[in-house]
Amino acid sequence: MEAKVPTLLETESGQAIPSFVAIDDEKSILVGEAAKDHALAYPANGLFAIKTLLGRRFDDPQIQELKTKVPYKIIEGSQGEAWVEACSKKYSPTRILAYILEKLKELAESYCMRSISKAVIAVPVYFSIDQKKQIKRAGEIAGLNVLEIIDEPSAATLSCKNKDTGTFAVFSLGGGTFNITIVEISNGVLEVKAMEYDTSLGGDDFDLVLVKYLVEGIKITHSVDISGNRMAMWRLKDAAEKAKLELSSSDQTSIDVPYLSMEGDTVPIHAKSEFSRSEFEELARPLFWKIRELCLKCLDAADVSVDEVIMVGGMTKVPRIQKIVEEIFKKSPCMMQQPEAAVAIGALLQGFVVEDQWKWKKSDKFVPLSLGIESLGGVFTKVVDRGSEIPAMASRNVATSCDYYDGVCIRIFQGEHIKASMNRHLGDLKLTGLPYAPAGAIYIKLVFHVPSNGVLTVLAKTKDKALEWSTELKDIDEIGEDGVKMMANAAILQRRNVEESLIMHIRSRVEFSIEGIDKLLYTRRKEIPPGPLADYEGKLAELKKKMHIGNLLSLKSLLAEAAWLEEDLIRYRPRQLECMDSDDELYVD
Repeated sequence: MEAKVPTLLETESGQAIPSFVAIDDEKSILVGEAAKDHALAYPANGLFAIKTLLGRRFDDPQIQELKTKVPYKIIEGSQGEAWVEACSKKYSPTRILAYILEKLKELAESYCMRSISKAVIAVPVYFSIDQKKQIKRAGEIAGLNVLEIIDEPSAATLSCKNKDTGTFAVFSLGGGTFNITIVEISNGVLEVKAMEYDTSLGGDDFDLVLVKYLVEGIKITHSVDISGNRMAMWRLKDAAEKAKLELSSSDQTSIDVPYLSMEGDTVPIHAKSEFSRSEFEELARPLFWKIRELCLKCLDAADVSVDEVIMVGGMTKVPRIQKIVEEIFKKSPCMMQQPEAAVAIGALLQGFVVEDQWKWKKSDKFVPLSLGIESLGGVFTKVVDRGSEIPAMASRNVATSCDYYDGVCIRIFQGEHIKASMNRHLGDLKLTGLPYAPAGAIYIKLVFHVPSNGVLTVLAKTKDKALEWSTELKDIDEIGEDGVKMMANAAILQRRNVEESLIMHIRSRVEFSIEGIDKLLYTRRKEIPPGPLADYEGKLAELKKKMHIGNLLSLKSLLAEAAWLEEDLIRYRPRQLECMDSDDELYVD
């Protein structure tokens, strides 16, 4: 920041540093363009899309999908979380992000010629509290005191001048993720009205559309499938990314990647193709359609008139993207000179806010206890999670549970107990005038809104928006800090009691099943040959050994194993008997 004007630092390749890390054979760390160049030769050592891994478990379906898209290894960490492996060494996503932050710190220190120790980091608006903690930890590893974690829509809005009041749609499309957020600013306080996102939709997916087209072309021309060749695929992706960028400003481009592979042992395979902008748009039509649908969904959920659309991310330079935004929001988008830098500028400005050098208010309040409704069986169903930042907004679809009733009473609670009646009753929302229909035929959308004053408003509307109801309830902070602690502790204790009760119940079922297997083995010992008998006894001994584990999921798995072994033992028939049965069948008239 120079004379209160944000300064974007230049690198050798420009102002944007790709979120890309590569590890070479000597375990040296490369970041940015140097890492991308290294990955052209060693794709398995190039790490990107790390933000998608952050805070996710290895068995998460999204992680399993990502494994099919990236050339590097995604592995399971010691606690079941998603990690990466490069050059035979394992890394957590937090450590990889720390390498990127270290590079940024080094760049800033080189420019300022002094030590840099403080930072404000912008993250996607959908990041959980745990993901934000891991980002903060990455900053600490990089030697930074993270003053604040700001969400990207807030940062983007801050980066635009004269955006003190109004309703704005922040359209963010980067390399790996897409999100559309509608925010309202009043008296300097920013409030999220609605958001939609897709963490597996970004610029990389548009590159892969071109790559797939080229691979299919090579398959037809040369009868060779190069999709298993990591280096060839990475070179194609690099060329596809450059072609995509060219099509943002040009109607025509070409891709020429020589010596991708060999046909047999003698004929080299080259990738050579020309693309027009319209051809690219046709190939990527499903991706454009998905973006369109998410924008429409967000606009419908916000149910407000948008004053301006702020574009964030390098992909917003694509003309078709700009056209989609204009069609949906009925106005030309606000295109910054450098949309990919909007979030960085906003985060910098927020740093000055935190340091009290400028005046800009941002809510620092959080929802103390979860907010939700009573559902079938008296169960508490959460709508707004505890710890959500205020202003907060969340929605849930519910269906009618009774046949041919013209009214429904939605009971609203605050707390953490699984049983609704054990939580704080905030009030009821009575829905009247519903059409007579069978149970489950009418869907109602509930929208919970907690503005900066902490007073909960609940809005309900039918799917066709023909009927609408709303109510204003109590201040969610009225319960006080001691009340929050008491209710949270009671809920934790109750959950532990429920889990312990389940563990005891399942363990008793496992014990009962093991006793049954023991008796079966004893009675059938003489008719089972020594080999299978030893196998059954070994499995039974293994079950007995595991019987005292205290983990609920493991016990459930153990119960299934015991049931399977018992059933297998009941059905076991020696081969001699099977042969006799088949002989009998041969001689039946």
